[in-house]
Amino acid sequence: MTARKPRKKPAKVERAGETEEKNFRLTIAYVGTEYCGWQKQAASDGMPTVAEMLEKAARKVLRKKKVVIHGSGRTDSGVHARAQVAHMRCEADLPANVLIKALNAHLPEDIRILRLEDCSADFHAQLDATAKTYRYFILNTQTGKNPVHWPFLRRYTWYLSYPLDLDAMKKALSLLVGEHDFKSFQNKGTPVPNTVREILEAKLIVHSGDARDTPPWMPGPEMDAKLLEIRVRGTGFLKQMVRTIVGTVVEAGRGKLNPEKISEILGEKNRSASGMTAPAHGLFLDHVEY
Repeated sequence: MTARKPRKKPAKVERAGETEEKNFRLTIAYVGTEYCGWQKQAASDGMPTVAEMLEKAARKVLRKKKVVIHGSGRTDSGVHARAQVAHMRCEADLPANVLIKALNAHLPEDIRILRLEDCSADFHAQLDATAKTYRYFILNTQTGKNPVHWPFLRRYTWYLSYPLDLDAMKKALSLLVGEHDFKSFQNKGTPVPNTVREILEAKLIVHSGDARDTPPWMPGPEMDAKLLEIRVRGTGFLKQMVRTIVGTVVEAGRGKLNPEKISEILGEKNRSASGMTAPAHGLFLDHVEY
C-alpha cells in the first residue's frame, strides 16, 4: 500500500459573533438511478448529483450560501451506495441528532443520511479511508428458459440469461487478489500518478432463490434464477475498475476467456486486453473502512 503523505490539519478560523465551526461525519445510502454519480462529471446531461442534492439540503437547513460535502470517493452515474461516507465542515448550532432529521426532510426519498455524528476537525472522508468494499449483483438464469429480467431487481442487477461457469469466475477473481498494476482495468477519466492498487478480497457468492418463502422482490423457483454477487474489497480503486473486473470475470464464466489469462491481462497494462465494462446499475459501494 502506498505510503500516505502527512496532511496539515485545517486551520480553525475564529469569527466574533459567529457559530462555532464543526466537522460532521455522514453515512449515506442512495439509489443512483436518477443521479449523475456522486459529484459532477463532464457529461452530466443535466442530471443532478448526489453531493449536489446533499449540499442543497444543507444550505437550506443551515441557511448558508455555500456548503461543501466531501465523499470518500466518486461513484459513477447509476451506481448505488449502501454506506457512502462523507464529511461536512460548517458552522452549525444544531446538535447532530436534530441536524440529521432536518437534512433528511429536505432530501429526495432515494437519498437518506443513515448516521450523522460529530467528528474530529481533521477527519477527511476520502484521505483517511483505508479500504472499500464494492458488491456487484448479477441475476442469472443458467438454463436460459426464462430470458426476461425480473422487474423488481431490474434497477439493481445485471441480467444474464445464459449459463456461466462459476468455478472459472472464482478462479479469475482469485488471480486479482494482491497488489498489481490495474491499468488494464482502468477506463479513461481523471489522471492518477500510478495505477498500482491492492485487492484484499475478491470472491463470488451465490444467493439461492429456490425457497418458496422468498420475499416477493426475489424471483421464486419458477424462474430458475440465481442471484450472483461479486464482492471486491481493496485499499483503492481506479475509474470503473470494479465494473471492468466484473465484465472480464463474466467473459471467463461464458468460456470466452481462460481465467488463467488474468495474470497476462494485468501484465499487458492495456485496457483493450481486459473485458467489457459491466453496467453501472448492478454496483453498490457497500462499506468504507477507516
